[in-house]
Amino acid sequence: MAYRVPGSGQRRTLKAAALPAHVKRSETMTSKGKLAGASGRSGPRRSPRAVLQVGATIGTLALGRRAALGQSGEPHVAMFRDATEILFAVADGRRLADPGAPWVPHRHFVMDANEAHQIALEGPYPMVGMSLDDLLECSRSSHPSASELVAFMGVHRGFLRLVASRDIKKISDLKGRRLAVDTDTGYASALFEILRQHGLERGCDFEVVYAGATNLRYDKLLQGEFDATLLGAPFTRLAIRQGYPSLGTVIDALGGYQAIVLVARRPWLAQNATIARAVTTCLRQAFQWAARSENREMAESFMRDSMLGGEPSAIGQVSEDLFGSSTEFLTDGHMREADTRVVIDLFNASRGAAITQQTVKGLTDLSCLD
Repeated sequence: MAYRVPGSGQRRTLKAAALPAHVKRSETMTSKGKLAGASGRSGPRRSPRAVLQVGATIGTLALGRRAALGQSGEPHVAMFRDATEILFAVADGRRLADPGAPWVPHRHFVMDANEAHQIALEGPYPMVGMSLDDLLECSRSSHPSASELVAFMGVHRGFLRLVASRDIKKISDLKGRRLAVDTDTGYASALFEILRQHGLERGCDFEVVYAGATNLRYDKLLQGEFDATLLGAPFTRLAIRQGYPSLGTVIDALGGYQAIVLVARRPWLAQNATIARAVTTCLRQAFQWAARSENREMAESFMRDSMLGGEPSAIGQVSEDLFGSSTEFLTDGHMREADTRVVIDLFNASRGAAITQQTVKGLTDLSCLD
């Protein structure tokens, strides 16, 4: 059966996707990919000194751990390498230091939103982190699984900034320049609206470059392949520290924004609620732990592997961006109505649609947060 992948302009042939085995409610998964008893504990807690030693070597251990676990058949989350991965990295560090800490899923990093769409609709991974805009786009596609998609957790509001090359001083300076997006879905509508507010219209005032996920756009911005793009944490801070100016945040410009949600297909979610609940617990507890001042030093040591070679001195600032008082993580997993309204308005304006808050509610199942 052929269908059109949202945002790709291409038709693909549907292939069956194998889903991972169900995990019984009485079982939890250890950090070594084995099933343990309900407590999840398989050893004594380590001292704070030992935890710090683990953090100091987390970058070396993580690569070997992921390679070893990649064959295990545990559920993966397909996602962008953004602020969400920082949370998972902190959770990884806690799990290595204390096997009693929450189980952490494997992650597959997508290259762009089109890949995230395809995985959400076909697999092989059962859970996908994508923007609310992307979920809306997929739900309206002709794919036979489109009606099954549902968000089971709101993760964050984006941490999004418009970051430009060093010679750009204000948004109006972007006239005639090259601006990068991932695809035409996701955050692109927010970027184009911010530019429109400053008198710049797509199709006549700037050139659009398709440059992939936020970590890829960060690299390409530094390589001079375009003049500006929206970046999310931790890449906003890394770029700013290298002299690339921030021209403002999406939330300040638009009054709010809902970015990443965790998405699954309803049949899988109904049969694997324990797994989905374990993922939401992992993220929520990782934030709560990292936000406490007494844990910040350890949390920052666990973050290093996910900073992609960023300068060590930036980690403290990234940590404050993510876990400080101005965090854009949704610590309870619930989306804010004002934020979803912004996405709805942008979606309707850019697609000629007429979706409502009721549409979003119909695409949401937060029972795994109970």
